[in-house]
Amino acid sequence: MARPAREAATLDWFTRPSSTSTGSLNLAFNALDRHVVRGLADEPALLHPFAPAGTRSSYSYADLLEQVGQLGGALRELGVTPGRTVVLALPLGPELVFGLLACARVGAVAVPLIDDAPGAVRRLGDDAAVDRPTVLVVDGARRAVVQAVLEAGGRSPDHEVVLHPGPGTVDASAGTFDLAVLMRPGSFQPAACAELAPENPFLVRLALDDGPASTTVYDQAWAQELAAAAVAAGWVAGSYVHPEDDATGAAPYAALLGPLLLGSTVELR
Repeated sequence: MARPAREAATLDWFTRPSSTSTGSLNLAFNALDRHVVRGLADEPALLHPFAPAGTRSSYSYADLLEQVGQLGGALRELGVTPGRTVVLALPLGPELVFGLLACARVGAVAVPLIDDAPGAVRRLGDDAAVDRPTVLVVDGARRAVVQAVLEAGGRSPDHEVVLHPGPGTVDASAGTFDLAVLMRPGSFQPAACAELAPENPFLVRLALDDGPASTTVYDQAWAQELAAAAVAAGWVAGSYVHPEDDATGAAPYAALLGPLLLGSTVELR
């Protein structure tokens, strides 16, 4: 039986808000840890049915927690602390979800860039809402373009982590890493969830063009809106949600994160 809507929309807080405090919480804890503890560890969290041959296509909540904790630990080892910026120039795939939740977990500010829109790429180099990134996580096919934009804006990252790098194009001694290597179990101590104020920034959504559209910044408290929107959409534990189902102004990120707050399944296709 589906849980009542008001229960499904409830978040877990490390410290509940009071008259003297805004409290502390973590979006990633609400999307993963609490479900694992409460019996959903083996339930499907993320599916990628059209994954390339030879790559993983499904993750339970326990699997997803392991991946996110591993990447979060790697980000911390690379100097990412709460409030620091991580650019995620990745396609719409599992690695993007890992990256978003790993940033939420350690308190980093994620700047996802899944679009090839030239305006959004250019904004990466000069938008006032974006700080110089500590880490750039980038698909090998887009690396040169994103590097050039960041360099031109004086925002070259401290480290680069590359998804599908070409042979000989990464060098750990020079601060560039293969994402697959960082994600190997045991490479780093998995990151625990940071206890964060609701107003801690979490995600910067760049406008897709050079027009008047403004960049939007979402904070950790966005989890409350995401959960409420997911309930309004009728999603519950056991629902399968596709990114194209996202009708919010934060598409597709609301459909990548909101369902997980309710114990639903995100299906990439």
